[in-house]
Amino acid sequence: MATRWRTSFRPLLLLLAVLLARHSCVHAAGKANATQPAPDDPVAKAEKEQGDLVPEGACKGEIAAYCSDLPVGNRSLERCLSTQVKMVMAGKVRAEPDFSAECLSEIRYFKIALYKDISMNQEMVEACKEDIASFCDDDFLYPEPGNVLACLRESKESGRVSDACAAMVFEAQEDAADDFRMDPQLNMLCSKDADTYCGDVQPGEGRVQECLRRNRKKLNWECQAELFRQEVENADDIRLNVRLFRACLEDKRRFCPDVLPGDARVKDCLEEHRADHEFSKTCKVEFDKMMERRAVDFRLDASLRKYCHKDIVETCYPDAEDISDVANWDSKVMECLQDYKEELKDPRCRQQVHRLTKRAAEDIRFDHPLHDACQPDQEKLCKDVPSGHARVFTCLQDHRKDLRPVCRAALFDQEIRYAGDIDFKFGMRQACTDEMKRLCAQASDMVKCLQNHVADADMGKACADEVKRDEQRSAQDFRLNFRLNHACFEDVQHLCMNACAPPGTEGAMAAAVAAAGQPCGGAVLKCLSEKVSQLQNAECREEVFYFERRTVEDPALDVPLQQACKDDADMYCGAGAGYASRDHSRTLSCLRQNRKKLSQKCKAEELRFSAMEASDIRLTPTLMNACGLELHQFCRGVPPMGGHAFRCLQWHIQESGMSVACRAEVDLQTMRQSQYYRTDIALQLQCDADVAEKCAEVDAESDTSLGEEVEGDYGPILHCLLQSYQTLKPGCQSEVTYVVRNALWMYHSNAGLTKPCHADIDALCNSTHVPQGSEHKGPVMGSFGQCLVDTPLTKISDKQCRQLVGVVAGSGGHVGGVVNENQLEDTLTKIAEIQLVAQAEAEEQQEGSTLVLTGWMAFIAITALAALLLGGGFFVYRRYFDPRRNYTVVVKAGDV
Repeated sequence: MATRWRTSFRPLLLLLAVLLARHSCVHAAGKANATQPAPDDPVAKAEKEQGDLVPEGACKGEIAAYCSDLPVGNRSLERCLSTQVKMVMAGKVRAEPDFSAECLSEIRYFKIALYKDISMNQEMVEACKEDIASFCDDDFLYPEPGNVLACLRESKESGRVSDACAAMVFEAQEDAADDFRMDPQLNMLCSKDADTYCGDVQPGEGRVQECLRRNRKKLNWECQAELFRQEVENADDIRLNVRLFRACLEDKRRFCPDVLPGDARVKDCLEEHRADHEFSKTCKVEFDKMMERRAVDFRLDASLRKYCHKDIVETCYPDAEDISDVANWDSKVMECLQDYKEELKDPRCRQQVHRLTKRAAEDIRFDHPLHDACQPDQEKLCKDVPSGHARVFTCLQDHRKDLRPVCRAALFDQEIRYAGDIDFKFGMRQACTDEMKRLCAQASDMVKCLQNHVADADMGKACADEVKRDEQRSAQDFRLNFRLNHACFEDVQHLCMNACAPPGTEGAMAAAVAAAGQPCGGAVLKCLSEKVSQLQNAECREEVFYFERRTVEDPALDVPLQQACKDDADMYCGAGAGYASRDHSRTLSCLRQNRKKLSQKCKAEELRFSAMEASDIRLTPTLMNACGLELHQFCRGVPPMGGHAFRCLQWHIQESGMSVACRAEVDLQTMRQSQYYRTDIALQLQCDADVAEKCAEVDAESDTSLGEEVEGDYGPILHCLLQSYQTLKPGCQSEVTYVVRNALWMYHSNAGLTKPCHADIDALCNSTHVPQGSEHKGPVMGSFGQCLVDTPLTKISDKQCRQLVGVVAGSGGHVGGVVNENQLEDTLTKIAEIQLVAQAEAEEQQEGSTLVLTGWMAFIAITALAALLLGGGFFVYRRYFDPRRNYTVVVKAGDV
């Protein structure tokens, strides 16, 4: 219904525009028309009748000098003089004599009359006769001759007119671009405003149009519309921008000699070369003005208008019949195309949008929405920052906290659009030119490749700094991480929509806050990391893991950790240095060494960070660096996630191939796991249900009361699980047993979990399990744990230690509140009696375990022994004493 209404009323709207134009014309009077020849002027009458300048007029001397051999009529004299003027203006010839002002004025007014009444222009009438009959022969819509030319311009734009007619129409457009009065409609609607605001501007070279655009807000709306109409029609050919064409003529010859005008080809060619050193400053100034103006409305970009016509209507304005229905000066169309660039159907449209976005990222002047929103902020905060090279954009980023809300939101929106493509990151592209060629020549994702090489020795400092700066900025909000944003969109909506919202705002309010153009401070990234097991999209899981891997390599990318621990880092790890300005891995180590002193919020974030590291062995750089060879030797094929690879290292900790560094790192991680439940992934996976059921109150407090966990105490959740040991589910009970057994096996004098056993170990195990004169400051592998397990429980004096040993022995000795103290003591006594009986039987079996061989069995055994001795002797002789044996010494490098 709405569509039919718009179609049926369009002729009436056009008629109304014509009537308004007539009304404006009646009241328009000013300097521009004051000097025009009167209708009864003899010269004007003669020119109209002949369709040419008259030899006796103001151009008498010029005609005699340049066009004396030409007949009068059909514009021959006017064309001759106009061509000569153009050649003089272009510097191709020298005028002798010079053209008088009166002659130039007469030529102009002849053309004004020529284009107003097409019947005077016999050449155009002849060339466009069929086109006029086909497209413009409607007295209702085109009652005046000047409107026929307007019709021909529209038909030329749509490619419907013949080549001969198109050439004549272009000539009219070229003249109108030079002097607005040669465009009948523009002259009729803008002459009054031209007299008012541009009366002192000399007509020609498009100067009056430029003056009118500077005063756009003061013009009447009919003049604004016509001025914009001419600007749109002239956008596809550089020759119709008089000032630009003349300023860039030499650059066109130098850089684009074979490029034909039309379809914005010359403009596109010059745009590609505008950063070249040989590109003239005069041309660059005018070209930048054109690009700045082009950013105001998509119709001023002929290529965008041509290639994106369908995508604009279908994607950005589905209710519009045509792009002519879109409001003028609508820079939102470009934002729409940028937001939906992956969905654009025409590849040429995608290419043009990419090119324009690249230009906008380099210079804020070519990003109209951002420039408009931030102009006051730019004048205040970046006044002395020159345009270009993304300098103003970077300045606004650096002053983000000082920006007005409207500017801050616009800046954030553009950062989202620029994320993910190095073409839109001018600073990185400039700083990393060499690295992109050497390190990432074949990379499909240049930004990701540079991030992966940021720590390489051969990466330049400028490039590394720019990559880090960009990555730290993207860590502020998941929407600034292009790959993760696209891969995790659905999961964010499902799992983390409220993560970005202030407390108490859920649902639609949270969605509004998340989309308000403000960064979330890493809250959504933190949520995705914590809920990685619930993510549905496999690509999202990969991107979250990549972000986690980059975070453990550079903890500054964890924004919640950085914000929570800034004051603590300043206090304990270098006063006044600031968290964001140091070696972040070293700062994190410092924070962990001072963990008892940390603020509660810092401690909570550090432990959350540790839990993330523990989720996958690849996220623990210190462990990977210390145990790389051991993982390859002992744990090949073991999944790195879920704690499996770390368990494998624990199982092989006593192997002879385990290095001292790896053993120490495994021991350190084991101690941390015993202190904090969330860092033991295997325990967490098996015990989450039991924790929710039996330790919910402790679990709820563990994130906010971590200050109670001090060195020497094991975590509150593990303590709760030990208290409820016998009622735990089998999988959880098995994991708790493993944790306790491992703590006893890798005994530490300062470990919290085995602290109750220190006195018993000193009394029962120190003299028999530790070499004379040694101290057990570090871990004692196996000895003390085995000593306690082998010792009858009745000899262990500490009750808590007996409970731990009972857990390891599989007795269910530590029951917590399920059984009373008497039942527990009876159980421990029975276990001790069983151990004593088993020990006595073992000793008796050892005493009577002699093997006796007789008969043929004895003969076979002796023969085998002799053969073994002879074979061994022969091997030793050949290996070390035979001089005839040639051999090669092979030395294996340390990295084999």
